[in-house]
Amino acid sequence: MEVTLDTHSVIVRDNGPGIAPDALTRIGERFYRPPGQDQTGSGLGLSIVKRIAALHRMTVTLGNGQDGGFEARISW
Repeated sequence: MEVTLDTHSVIVRDNGPGIAPDALTRIGERFYRPPGQDQTGSGLGLSIVKRIAALHRMTVTLGNGQDGGFEARISW
């Protein structure tokens, strides 16, 4: 995992395989978990992040990194 902080955003990036393109459209929906997940979880984490960010007039961008892995960027 890598965390990058600059003056207008914070990026959290992992080094996993990333998310399948068809699942990316649903990432961040409440209770959604991509198929094939072997980790436990409720599928609420990213939806909570998106809601808190929206309350503070921030944006959240979720997607696969250029070098692989998944990344979440919060911008203000």
